[in-house]
Amino acid sequence: MIKLSKIAFLKAWAGFGIAVYLILSAGAELRAQESRMKYNFNPGWKIYVGDTAGAERPDFDDRSWKTVSLPHAWNEDEAFKVIINDLPTGIAWYRKHFRLPKNSNDKKVFLEFEGIRQAGEFYLNGKFIGRHENGVNAFAFDISDELDRQGDNVLAVRIDNSWDYREKATNSRYQWSDKNFNANYGGINKNVWLHITNKLYQTLPIYTTLQTQGVYIYARDFDIKGKSATVVVESQVKNENDRDQAVELEIELIDKEGKSVKVFKGNTETIAAGQMKTIVAEQKIDDLHFWSWGYGYLYTVKSRLKIDGKVVDEASVQTGFRKTAFKDGMVYLNDRVLMMKGYAQRSTNEWPAVGLSVPAWLSDYSNGLMVESNANLVRWMHITPWKQDVESCDRVGLIQALPAGDSEADVTGTRWNQRVQVMRDAIIYNRNSPSVIFYESGNEAISEEHMAEMKALRDQYDPHGGRAAGSREMLDSKVAEYGGEMLYINKSADIPVWAMEYSR
Repeated sequence: MIKLSKIAFLKAWAGFGIAVYLILSAGAELRAQESRMKYNFNPGWKIYVGDTAGAERPDFDDRSWKTVSLPHAWNEDEAFKVIINDLPTGIAWYRKHFRLPKNSNDKKVFLEFEGIRQAGEFYLNGKFIGRHENGVNAFAFDISDELDRQGDNVLAVRIDNSWDYREKATNSRYQWSDKNFNANYGGINKNVWLHITNKLYQTLPIYTTLQTQGVYIYARDFDIKGKSATVVVESQVKNENDRDQAVELEIELIDKEGKSVKVFKGNTETIAAGQMKTIVAEQKIDDLHFWSWGYGYLYTVKSRLKIDGKVVDEASVQTGFRKTAFKDGMVYLNDRVLMMKGYAQRSTNEWPAVGLSVPAWLSDYSNGLMVESNANLVRWMHITPWKQDVESCDRVGLIQALPAGDSEADVTGTRWNQRVQVMRDAIIYNRNSPSVIFYESGNEAISEEHMAEMKALRDQYDPHGGRAAGSREMLDSKVAEYGGEMLYINKSADIPVWAMEYSR
């Protein structure tokens, strides 16, 4: 067995990132034929553990700060020394200097964070641009109007991972900030991306901070034996030009081997200046490979916006197609009944003495071990996992139950509203992942009213994804679409039931 030290991990991860950083920092040209660019924004950060006055200022002297590549939990080294319940908490500052690529003066620019722990205050060139506090969801900022397009830009982030952190607007703690299951790897512990688009563009699937939903891909009219289905692409498009635009949506479906399977188009739609509108294209596809347990077959879907035949924006999404049903107390995948069996895994999914912030290949190795042990399901405990683990399960063919954020009980008032917001954002961000088949609304039973509210979220933001909304300990529910028991599955029920923990 090959032993990998933490230093080896960091060197390997940083080595890839440094190359990308040099391209970005040197001001690589945004080539005319490229309508959208996505940059790895992980390398080249400075970090200081502790609070320090003035660190948000562009002219602040950070030369003595430690240089790191993200993802980087500032307290991850302590995992060598203490149990994870006792990881240190407090304030840490992150700073990054960057320049925009050439030929991007009239472009839109977005910063996407896959997540932080717990809460962060963000400053660009000394100006406060926003706050994110729930410690679970991805979020993003439109920084188009705050940038120095020709010179140096400074992004500064103040992170607070205190266990007792309270939401600023409500003075409420978050229910899932709990030592029992939520290891506190603090800071910018997940990936960061920089997106550059034209002013007519397909939006990002980031609701709370951008109020946008991105591209939604699903299939219907399945013929499993005949290996066909109708693929539908709904693309939310925003026009920030000062004139109306007549736009055509073109879709290219690319298989796992990189071969173009089909190109199809939707109708041409006029999008008014300042308008955000969803446009649709669909096509029956033959000879489809269906995503399944242990068979993580994924397609790349390229959605292009065209004006007068010229591509002005292209988004790329990896996804898979599968048919599900939840009926007669059973779960069906591609017309076959599955008995759900697997693991309840902490959503941090950390490795001992390494932590949460691991490279994608290690997520694949970790999640692949579950499939190799004959598990078909991972139930992430209490908290939505980060995008890397969601996508990893897509690749290895492991079904997921995706929670929002909770603890061991139903709640009301502000804390329930916080859970609803997390579930909404998690649905929008992850609804193109075929491995997500269950939305978990509570680690324990919730009220019928709350369950109906969660189902309504699913119906609003993911009506065609073939996913069941339910909760543990809700076999008697008239609303939940599945239920779960702690230690056994030998109970009869009208809705599907599976062991939700310790079923190893």
